[in-house]
Amino acid sequence: MKFTWEFGKLEMEFEVPDHLHLGTVEGVAAEPLPDLEGSLKEALENPIASPPLEELVSTGDRVVLACPDFHRLWVQARSWFPLVVRALNRSGIRNRDITVIIANGTHSPPTYSGIKDILGEDFPTDIEVVNHDARDPSQLSYIGKTPFGTPLWVNRRALEADHLILTGGIVPHTFAGYGGGRKSVIPGISGLKTILANHSRALSEVAGEGTNPMARPGILQGNPVHEDMLAAAEMLGPRFIVNVVLSEEGDFLGVFAGDLKEAHLEGCAFVSEAFKVDIPEKADIVLASRGGYPMDLTFYQAFQSNANAIAALKGDGDGVLIMVGECSEGLGSYAFHRWFDLGGADEIERELRENFTVAGFVVFRAALLYRQAKKVMLVSSLDPEVVSRIGIIPHSSIADAMEEAIQTMPDGKVLLMPHASQTIPSLAGGC
Repeated sequence: MKFTWEFGKLEMEFEVPDHLHLGTVEGVAAEPLPDLEGSLKEALENPIASPPLEELVSTGDRVVLACPDFHRLWVQARSWFPLVVRALNRSGIRNRDITVIIANGTHSPPTYSGIKDILGEDFPTDIEVVNHDARDPSQLSYIGKTPFGTPLWVNRRALEADHLILTGGIVPHTFAGYGGGRKSVIPGISGLKTILANHSRALSEVAGEGTNPMARPGILQGNPVHEDMLAAAEMLGPRFIVNVVLSEEGDFLGVFAGDLKEAHLEGCAFVSEAFKVDIPEKADIVLASRGGYPMDLTFYQAFQSNANAIAALKGDGDGVLIMVGECSEGLGSYAFHRWFDLGGADEIERELRENFTVAGFVVFRAALLYRQAKKVMLVSSLDPEVVSRIGIIPHSSIADAMEEAIQTMPDGKVLLMPHASQTIPSLAGGC
């Protein structure tokens, strides 16, 4: 059986023998919204656990909107973010009283052209747009520690406004449970020290045991990363959130607006149900991708779907996992090479506990995969020598990787996950 998958902005073809093809996991249990603008209007007028947006703001109020960054082009902010601005305008808020903060988190701030890609060519020029830089102390203000001890440095412009509105998209997230909601604050508009302190909670409390078992996709209750993020966002006190949910194909499925916590929880419940897909059994070989551009720009993004992929792989440690992502922007925005140079997971974990960084954690999670599979492969455009340093087998084509996987397990059943970060595998029958 022949398949064609997106690889960056290109396509790759490969084959899976019919008798080995267990299935292809994709699709959502929700219909696309017939009218995005109408759905957004309804969400703003009848929000979740909150008064309508127009009742929260008044003429002369200063409003800050946190907007998803360039690495989240998949949320298609240019399609709905200007509609939120127009809703504010209808409520009496003038453009000159609106500031947009591009919530870059640890990512490099986008260029002028990148901002146009995010907001659209026709975004009002009289609205101030600010690029958040987590490494620029002049942008940050300290407002205290979360109940979990994380020092909270946030973009001072968010504090100076009368109202802060968070926007984003909800998808399963590799260690925060789900994206959206409170993630606009951490990592979105927070300082680097804050982000690293929060993300370090994804490590196990016991040295040598890898990652915290509750810091994984689809888990909010008991997830130390999520709970700290939520506490931080509550300290900042956003007035309103607007979150969207999209399908693997880029269709809008839902709009969730209102209270920081309740609107996000309702959106997460929707995602859990919409993205959950039954599989007949766990596979010997899992081939997983994030669906090409713009979801696979870096190594960090390409590996965001590994938890869902592992959930579909037989748990005996004898399976083969193949991750697919072009990584056209390389390893990522940090100095990833240092962490690759350390070699195995044990060495990386020791260094992480002394000097936690997002880059190190990403490499650590990738290096840990060897404990869950006989072979782990990455199909990408990265330097093969760099990839192989952490025990991952590099390939430049899906066809070659699949050939090696089948040679390793000649009778192995193959499961395909072309949009793995938005697909939550569930064994048929509820097991």
